[in-house]
Amino acid sequence: MTRQETNVAGLYLRSGGAGETTYLLLHGLGATGEVWQGLVDLIERNKAGRWLVPDFRGHGRSPWERPYTYDSLMGDLIPLINEAGQLVVVGHSMGGVVGLMLGGALPNVERVLGVGIKVSWKEAEQEQMQTLSTRPVRWWATQAEAVERYLKVSGLIGLVNSDSPTAQCGVVAGDDGRYRLAADPEIHAVGRPPVAELVQVGRCKVVLACGEHDQMVSAGELSALDVAARELSGLGHNAQVEGPEQIWLLASEPLENDQESP
Repeated sequence: MTRQETNVAGLYLRSGGAGETTYLLLHGLGATGEVWQGLVDLIERNKAGRWLVPDFRGHGRSPWERPYTYDSLMGDLIPLINEAGQLVVVGHSMGGVVGLMLGGALPNVERVLGVGIKVSWKEAEQEQMQTLSTRPVRWWATQAEAVERYLKVSGLIGLVNSDSPTAQCGVVAGDDGRYRLAADPEIHAVGRPPVAELVQVGRCKVVLACGEHDQMVSAGELSALDVAARELSGLGHNAQVEGPEQIWLLASEPLENDQESP
């Protein structure tokens, strides 16, 4: 299938596939759309429909543009999906929160699958996020050093090769030949997401999932939200990278199955 790389409404966007269903794949905080390559391959292999993979503002190949709020992140996506028919949104972590927002705002969203969304926040964790948002941009002398740092902070170390697009797109070169992470440090100020409230106002089917070994969230915490919850066997926080096949099974699950108890 044909794949395109474009800029739509200021966002870097990869797209491809064809069909009535459009899969919108949303990455997490600090990452890029490249984390969805495994799922993109499965969508194409199954000829399941169109797919859209943006880099959020302040991430990857999209520009740094404050403010970084959940509302601004969602608003950026509307021009991308204005003409979409049936929409399935799959989001990881922060991207899952934005997906839930879309599910409550747009009538054509049939399902939202949120993966690895952190729902329980301690005060110290929120303070740490604010601290990270105020740190100055850090530069490295070589691309390899910057990539190593990116893989570490994104939780991708050991999951992808350092020379893969998933790793390489997490850093950018400066005019002086040094390298920095692609993500703007200020993204950490996005704030604590109101996940429970978003689940309740959703206008579509919602499934929340997390890896069995996810240190950010547990299946028990997700089930407590009175929503369909799934635990992904053997996987960690970046389940979409470790086991895209399990993500695809949930994303393509018949809608009536979402009525089952967690």
